[in-house]
Amino acid sequence: MTGTSPLREQYFERRQIREAITFAEAGGIAVHRNFDHYHGSMIRGMMRERPFLHIIGLRPVLEEWGRHHELRPEWIQPEKRRRVAHYDVFGPRASELIERLRTGP
Repeated sequence: MTGTSPLREQYFERRQIREAITFAEAGGIAVHRNFDHYHGSMIRGMMRERPFLHIIGLRPVLEEWGRHHELRPEWIQPEKRRRVAHYDVFGPRASELIERLRTGP
């Protein structure tokens, strides 16, 4: 991933989905570790690899975050029962993001 996002970001472990959604609904970017059972499947012509993340946020905030990280707005997964949407991020990009958020600036 290139650049650093000026938006508020926080990493959440698998079992912290409620906390991640609450953070995202408040305007932050929640980087939520998802289950790796998608490993080996295809999306947008790319092979999904471990680790697998959901980047959760309100759509306008998520679009801005995506621009800073070379992610297209059309890759955003739609809102369903909640006000937030998400990107799927996996493989080396996900590993870099986890490392950056766990170690801090």
